[in-house]
Amino acid sequence: MTTKTRLYFNEDRGDAITALDSIAEGRGWCNVMPRVADDVPDIKVNFIGWTNHGITQASFVTSPPRHGQAQTSSLGVLHSRGRLGKDRIKTMLNGAAFPIRQDHAQRGIVLIVPPKALSSDVLEVMCSLTSELCDYEMTGGWRLEMYERDEAKG
Repeated sequence: MTTKTRLYFNEDRGDAITALDSIAEGRGWCNVMPRVADDVPDIKVNFIGWTNHGITQASFVTSPPRHGQAQTSSLGVLHSRGRLGKDRIKTMLNGAAFPIRQDHAQRGIVLIVPPKALSSDVLEVMCSLTSELCDYEMTGGWRLEMYERDEAKG
């Protein structure tokens, strides 16, 4: 079973960082989207792998330990700007040490998040990439949707 929680945040990111901390080590995932006008849909990938237009979305998916060893997690960004190129993505990361796994024209960016990465650093990248790649005027802050797996169900 998975529990969904939604919160909104601006410059004070304390609750959002706590949300990312709570899904560490494979306990769930979080989506972060910039806040825009209510009539703009969330971005989606359809059944043939093409991205529609909508609100740029960053997804942080954590991985459980394997054989007692912490695993890398992934941070994906769905956007409608096509392929960006590694140099531009590295510039947009502002020095964050998240290697690029994918830069796909329709499926977006996928970054590798090292096991010891701080939630505050992950959230900073999620916010900066979604802001920079958003095709709509932001109305202020971001929306975070957290999906936390029940520990009892695994």
